[in-house]
Amino acid sequence: MPTFWSSIAEHWHIARTLRHLAIRFRPELCAGDHFCYEVCPVGCWMPDEAKNKAVLSHAERCIACGACVLQCPHNAIELE
Repeated sequence: MPTFWSSIAEHWHIARTLRHLAIRFRPELCAGDHFCYEVCPVGCWMPDEAKNKAVLSHAERCIACGACVLQCPHNAIELE
């Protein structure tokens, strides 16, 4: 069983790794399902109803949680 400090160290390592990830969005693959918009906890996405696409409007807010990546059925979003 991990100790308190080993758990903290593991979480710190994960947080430091995620901080270096960035969203890569390929709008040509987007089908406008807007799942990314619905699940993003920090509001990185906006729906563009006119083009039936999602728009990565606030990439600087991204916390690399991966929710949008997991919910996109068309693989239009990746974390790199």
